[in-house]
Formats: sequence, C-alpha cells, structure tokens
Amino acid sequence: MEQKKISALVEENMKTIFAYALSRVSHKEDAEDLAGDIILAILKSAPKIRDENAFFGYIWAIAANTYKKYLYKKSRRQCQELDEEAADDKDFIQDILRNEQFCTLRRELALLSREYRECTVAYYFEGLSCAETASRLHISLEMVKYYLFKTRKILREGISMEREFGAKSYQPEKFDFHIIFKEMANMEYQRLFDRKLPGNILVSTYHIPMTIRQLAIELGVASVYLEDEIALLERYRLLTALPGGRYQARLVILTEEYMEEFFRTAEKSVMRDVKEVLEDVAKKLPKLRELRFAGSDLEDNRLLWALLFEMTRKGWGLFMAGREETLPDTGLYSKGVICYGSTYRMGMNRPYETRAFAGYAGLRSDYAACYADYCVLPAKNRFSSHRNEIIHSLDSVLAGETEAMAPVFDKEQMEEVSEILREEIASFARLYESLYGCALSIMQIHAPESIREIVGPVTANVLLFITVGLIGGLAVKSGALTISEDDWPLGGFVYGI
Repeated sequence: MEQKKISALVEENMKTIFAYALSRVSHKEDAEDLAGDIILAILKSAPKIRDENAFFGYIWAIAANTYKKYLYKKSRRQCQELDEEAADDKDFIQDILRNEQFCTLRRELALLSREYRECTVAYYFEGLSCAETASRLHISLEMVKYYLFKTRKILREGISMEREFGAKSYQPEKFDFHIIFKEMANMEYQRLFDRKLPGNILVSTYHIPMTIRQLAIELGVASVYLEDEIALLERYRLLTALPGGRYQARLVILTEEYMEEFFRTAEKSVMRDVKEVLEDVAKKLPKLRELRFAGSDLEDNRLLWALLFEMTRKGWGLFMAGREETLPDTGLYSKGVICYGSTYRMGMNRPYETRAFAGYAGLRSDYAACYADYCVLPAKNRFSSHRNEIIHSLDSVLAGETEAMAPVFDKEQMEEVSEILREEIASFARLYESLYGCALSIMQIHAPESIREIVGPVTANVLLFITVGLIGGLAVKSGALTISEDDWPLGGFVYGI
C-alpha cells in the first residue's frame, strides 16, 4: 500500500490504537509512548502491507510485537550475571532462594505455563531427581531436562525485568455476556460470567491472540489459576487455541469504541427516516382513533410514543425474515441461539439506550403490554414505572369508568392497527436494512479477522437490541416526538391476548 493511504488509515484508527495501548499499561503517559511506538512501527512497515483488507490484521500483529519490545525497554533492574555453564546445576535457583529476589522469583514462577512450573517446583523446591520428576509427571526424562533448561532461561530473563501488570490487573473490564434465543438457551454460558475473570480473558484476547503467560501479566493473575479458566472457555467454544500456545476469543464483542462510532454514524444516516415514518403515522391517527379503543382520545404525541416500539420490532421482524445468513452449527450458536459480549456501559441513561423492552409482557391472563423504556425519557415517563397502576386500573378503563393512561387494544383492534400501519412497518424494515449496512461496515473494521464468518449473522440478530433506544432518541432529536412535562407513561400500550 502507498504510504499516504497507510497514514490515512492510521489516523482513522488512532483512538483504537491508543485504547489498545491504554489497556496494556498503567499510566496515560506510558500509553501515549506505547501508542507512538506502534504507529511508528506501522508506518515503517507500509511497504509490506499488500492492501486495505490486510491492514487491520497486520496492525494488531505489529501492536503485539511492539508491546513485547516495550516491556524490554522498560526493564531497569538487572540481576547478578550468571555463568551459562553453571546453569545446569541447582546453584542458580538456590542462590535466588537465599537472597532478596525470592519475591521476584515467585512472581516469575506464577507466570510459567503448567509443564514448566510443575517440573521446576518438583525438582528445585521438592528436591526430586529428574527421573523422579519424570515419573510423577508421566513424561520422559528428556522432556524434564528440556523443561528445566528452558525454565532457567525464562526465569533469568524475567527476573531481570521490571514487570508492569496490565491495567486489568487492578481495574477489570466490565464485560456483559448476552444470549438471544428462540427455543432453549444453555444458561451455563451465562453462569460462566458471574465472575470477572472469564470475561476479561475474552476481552484481552479479542483483537490480539495471547499466551497464558501474556494473559497472566495483563490480568495480574497467576498462570496456575488461568489454566482452568481457559480450559473452561475452550470447552464452551468461546476461546480458540492457536499455534504457539496462543488463545483468541471467538465471539463478537460490542466494544465501547464500536458502539460510540455506530451511534455517531447511524444518527446521521437514519434520523430523517425515523422522522418521516412518524410523520406518516401521525397522518393516520384519525383512522386509528376510529377503532374506538380505550385511550383513543389521548393526544397525538402519546399515541405516537405508544406505537413506536411496535413498529420498530415488527419492522425488524420483516428485515430478519429476508435474511439467509447462517451461523456455524456449534454449541455456541445452534438452535437459534446467538451469543455475544459487550464492554459498552449499558444502563447509564445514555439517550440512545433502553432500560428494557418487550413485545409481550404479561399483565394478567387476558392482557399483556408491548413497551420500551427509552432512556431518552425521564424515569417518571417510562412505561414500566407505571405497570402496577396500569394493571390495577385496567378493569375500570375497559368499562369506560377511568381515563386510560396508555392505549388498550383488544385482539381485533390490534390486528387492524397492524394493517393500518402496514406501510410504516415496511418502512421500518427498510430502515433496518440501512442500520444493518451501517453496523456491519463498522463491525468489519472493529472485529478481528478470526470471527469474520459470524460477524454478519450476529450483527443482524443483535441489531434490535442495540437500536431500540437509538430510534427513540432520534425520534426526540428529530422533533417528531416530544417528552411530556407530566409523569404519564410513554412508549407502550396494552393489548388483549
């Protein structure tokens, strides 16, 4: 690729590169240094990058190598020089055990992979011979000697370094695991992430494959504890083992950077569409009022808010009905199950989010609610804040004794509403085609090459879950809907079942 094109791509991804650097070191200043080194290495490698499609895979490989070099550059302490010929006897370890570097030795032992660690502990700490060690670990005598030889080299190098654990060692990423399912979901997946460690392993290995040793440094967790977690993630097919003892996450993760870029881009591309659809619905309100449902006399703004999520979810359903993409038939995705992760901070009342939404939320045996708690709405106006009031007043509303807080449709009226709004629902399906194109193009930049085969289907399936709040927020921002000053519920209705 031309140097000019490489420079442009680097500039576009500057924030992502800095975020990668910041996740590996403790201080902003160090992250800036590391990011600068990565950018310089990328620019120097420009002639080796064949085309734009290869760019993203290449830069993360460069980033990983640059990070390794950075750790060496940060090394300030040097241990006593040891004679290479004397490394085969026990003096090397025993000398360390007798001096102030014992804690440093323990740190380095904690980073060793299982084979090296077990051999070292048996031979040096428990005093077993090489033959006894081989017998205990059920490996050959030659392998024991090889592991001990390699361990001495690893420890000599590690003890001379000033290790800097990654930021996740003291500030773990808030990782959320999500399951979308049509039939049955394996909740064992969900329970894996009741702990912080599994999610942070996946986040750490999302863009760059890492060894257990690298993960131990990044997370500040001894290898002996990581090994079981990694084996579990492998068994559940959430982590893939790669050559060279490296591991990489194998599910789509909606990162903070991805979601922010998606919302920014989608806002520009679909806000006008949202406004136009709602304007079309507003013209049909007189016809809808003719159905004489409870609440048909509510003001236009309330009725539009009530119908917004219904059109959104049915439009998304039409969009999904035409999709033919398939997912690999594994335990992670079989039988209509979609799993994905997120580091995006949901539930912070950001205007493009929802607290909750449901096409069916049972109120009692004969009536249910369809609603979305848009975060653009104050808490006092969210539908679920009034759930108990709506249930308790339902009989009197149906009898015409009490004013309806939200529209109430019987079965036949609900069918007629869908027919009257058929064109607008189709417009929402087209809107979702546009949102999908936007979400996918950005995901193809942010997601690693290793999960490209699942990016399209997963993006389509999660689209509703990440865009309901966006559509509500854009409806307000465009001026098509307004937020009431009172505390009446907005964003939902009741229907007969």
